[in-house]
Amino acid sequence: MSGGQPPGEGASSLGTELELQRRLALTTPADTVRGLSFHTVLEALRADLGEEAVEQCLAPRVEKVYRSFFSYPVSEYLHVLYTAAWMLSGKHGGFEDAVRRIGAGLAPGFLSSVVGRAYLLLAKEGPKQLISNMPVAFKATASFGESRVTWTGPKSGVFTSKKDFLLYLNHEGGMLGLFRALGLQGARVRGRQTGPLENEVEFSWE
Repeated sequence: MSGGQPPGEGASSLGTELELQRRLALTTPADTVRGLSFHTVLEALRADLGEEAVEQCLAPRVEKVYRSFFSYPVSEYLHVLYTAAWMLSGKHGGFEDAVRRIGAGLAPGFLSSVVGRAYLLLAKEGPKQLISNMPVAFKATASFGESRVTWTGPKSGVFTSKKDFLLYLNHEGGMLGLFRALGLQGARVRGRQTGPLENEVEFSWE
C-alpha cells in the first residue's frame, strides 16, 4: 500500500485508523521513545520502498531527523509506525507482517549502539542471560511500560509487557531479529494482545 492509508475492511483490527486513535488517546506527554525506534521504522521503509517513501512518511511530521538517544513522544512514533506499516503492507502481505518486518530491524540497530554493545556483553554468559535482560533494553528505549521475562524451559519463555503502547507484533519481530543476531536456530515466537496496553509473546529456540 504505497499511499500510507489504513487498510480496508477485513484487515487486522490492530492495523486500523480506529486502533491508532485509541492508542494515541491513552498517551501522555511523559510517554516517550528513543530516536533509535524511529530509525528502525525508516530504515525498513528505505530498504523496501526507497528514499521517496521515507519522505512521504515524514511529510506530515514536524520532526524530519531523529537523534538516536534523544527522546520523542510515543504519539509521534505511533503515527510514523502506522504510516510506514500501511505503506509496507502491500509488499509484506498485510499490516501485521509489515510491523514484524519493521520490528526485526530493532535488534541490529540497538546492538550496534553504545548501549547495545554493553548489553551484548551479556551474551558471553549465554543467550538466556541476555534474553532475561530484555526488560532492561526495553527501558533503555522507552519511558513507559513494565515488562518481564518468565522462563518455561531451558530454551523457552514468555515476554510480557503492561502499559505498553507498542504492538505485540513489534515484540515478535524484535525477538526474531535478536535471535537471528545471536545465531539461535529454530527460533519461534507467538504473541497476542492480552489487554488494552498489554502484550504477551511466547518464544523458544532449538
